Amino acid sequence: MVVYAVIPAHYTTDVSLVLATPVNGGTVPSDRTKQGLTNPFLSFNDALKTGASIVILSMNTQDVWTQLGAPKDGPTEITIDDGRSNPNVLDINGPYIYIRVDSESPRQATAVLMAARERVATELFKWQKALGAPPNTFITSTDIVPPSTPEADYSVNWQGGIGGAVLCLFLGLGIAYGVVTRRAPKQPEPPAPPAPPAVPVAAPIAAPEPVEAPEPVPVDLDEDSSSTMEFPAYRGESLSPVPWPGKAAQDNGEG
Repeated sequence: MVVYAVIPAHYTTDVSLVLATPVNGGTVPSDRTKQGLTNPFLSFNDALKTGASIVILSMNTQDVWTQLGAPKDGPTEITIDDGRSNPNVLDINGPYIYIRVDSESPRQATAVLMAARERVATELFKWQKALGAPPNTFITSTDIVPPSTPEADYSVNWQGGIGGAVLCLFLGLGIAYGVVTRRAPKQPEPPAPPAPPAVPVAAPIAAPEPVEAPEPVPVDLDEDSSSTMEFPAYRGESLSPVPWPGKAAQDNGEG
């Protein structure tokens, strides 16, 4: 509600005008010296509507708005059209000129509205004089809805108040979430997943070392040779002498 109270209220006022032809029409009375003098504004199809459009176009410039008291980016806004912005007008096919002023001050709104209303009459007179229309054929503007009393418009205040309330709501939720997050105990970190078991790798089999064969021992087969034969040691073990078979047989025979 603070935003609603801080934003200044706006006041709106409006007036609706219609263009009308003079009582004697758009041509001067029949006179030999003034024949053919006709108001050029009334020579168009839908002459009055065309005249209203010309006035509306000439007044919808920033320079004219500034002269009327509604400078650019100021607190006062002015709308001038053919009645399409007025929700009370059901038909805009007529020669209407609608003026609406929105300002922060009711006095300023009324002053700008009256200045714009007078400017319509000035623009009509200027254009018809520039085209050489006879003065007694000039189109005039008439109020169909007189200037209204400025009324306060609180729509901007409501929009600001609702926007401020929504902003405060989201801000409060954000602060509450931050406080709850800080006070909440920290959850222990989940244990790391176990490492996959190592795949056993077979140890390489060492090739056997080559064994050198023992050198051959010459054997004497004569009778005089020793009756025993010695074999070399194998793998570090000693061998007992073995009797020679031939010698043993001889000994047995002798005996």
